[in-house]
Amino acid sequence: MDKYDYVIIGSGASGSAIAEKISSDYNILILEKGDYLPLNQAHKGYFRASSCKDFEEHGKIEILSGNAVGGTTLLAIGNGVRTQETELKKFGIDIEKELDEVENDFEVSTIPENMLGERTKLFIEKSKELGYDPKIMPKMIDFKKCKKCGKCNMGCSFQAKKTSLYYIEKSLSNGAELKTNFEVSKITKNSGNYTVQGIEKGNSKTINAKNVILSAGALETPKILNNSGIMTPKKLFVDIFVTIGGRCDQSFKDEMNMAAYIPFNDFLISPYYSERIIKILDERKIESRRDNIIGIMIKIKDDSFGHVDKAYIEKCCTGKDVQKISNGVAIASRILKKSGVDTIVSTEAAGAHPGGTAPLGTTVDNQFKTKLGFYVCDASVLPESPGEPPILTLMALGKKLGENILNST
Repeated sequence: MDKYDYVIIGSGASGSAIAEKISSDYNILILEKGDYLPLNQAHKGYFRASSCKDFEEHGKIEILSGNAVGGTTLLAIGNGVRTQETELKKFGIDIEKELDEVENDFEVSTIPENMLGERTKLFIEKSKELGYDPKIMPKMIDFKKCKKCGKCNMGCSFQAKKTSLYYIEKSLSNGAELKTNFEVSKITKNSGNYTVQGIEKGNSKTINAKNVILSAGALETPKILNNSGIMTPKKLFVDIFVTIGGRCDQSFKDEMNMAAYIPFNDFLISPYYSERIIKILDERKIESRRDNIIGIMIKIKDDSFGHVDKAYIEKCCTGKDVQKISNGVAIASRILKKSGVDTIVSTEAAGAHPGGTAPLGTTVDNQFKTKLGFYVCDASVLPESPGEPPILTLMALGKKLGENILNST
């Protein structure tokens, strides 16, 4: 007899939410490829997902990701926007109730005015002068603890940022088990039950379970699916972004990144500090410092045009992607000029939110099931690029699957 009712592969946004939802009713095991890192050491989980010996031949889009309990929620900057609701409804998946639930769990709210930094206020002011309608970003942050250091993408030294660790810890208190440093390679079905194969501390291991939920993230999930005999389409998107910026005559204190934003049909723009801007200016012999740099991120809904191979990730900009980036850069440049920036430089294109590698309607049905009967629920099932931070939606999808499981018994 199998010890576990459910093995959940992955502890990120979706996997943690599923675990929290069903851990009181079922014996579950959560498998995580990375370590259990405290939030103030989350940066140790960073890795270049796009790294390979032939990187230059595969699109040159840098994709950063992270391995740790809690997944990339530890490295995200706490944005809590609703996205993909309309797209998911086309597949018969309504997550409005689940979004409400996650927002309540994480006390998602827009940033108080007294927490907005001077760069953000300048962005808002100059955007309005140009006729745009900037919005304040909702955040998964305890503003009473936040010190506005601007380093959310490294974790959080002040325990202000809320992450999937909240759901993981609740699951463990409900009796769930967690196994770290376990890299899953394959799922097989035997007589109605499942065997999860993987590597733990350099040794091959197998775990048996009645059910399996694959939530390893959009870069690992397709590898596991392909090894398990479920071939995935070449539909990778990454929410491609660039940051443009430059030096101005003002001096700024550190502040929260992406505290405001302007949404457009195919992209958003948002104030964002990038250390890379200083390095690029230095290469041009323009002296600058952390306190006199203004940056604006342009994040687009990129085409689903890329794929995850065993040895590399292939992702490049299509002509449409380049046009979207150009449109965003033109608007952001006007705001920077209005803000006193003379020389504007741009970072290289990078990917922030990989997804689409096991999409709804192709790899899984609207119950998140594959043809082998096990579930997939993470960013890989999203039907298209959101062009916005998807963590809130991914947690809501996890809640939805968890609710489906509870209601099916």
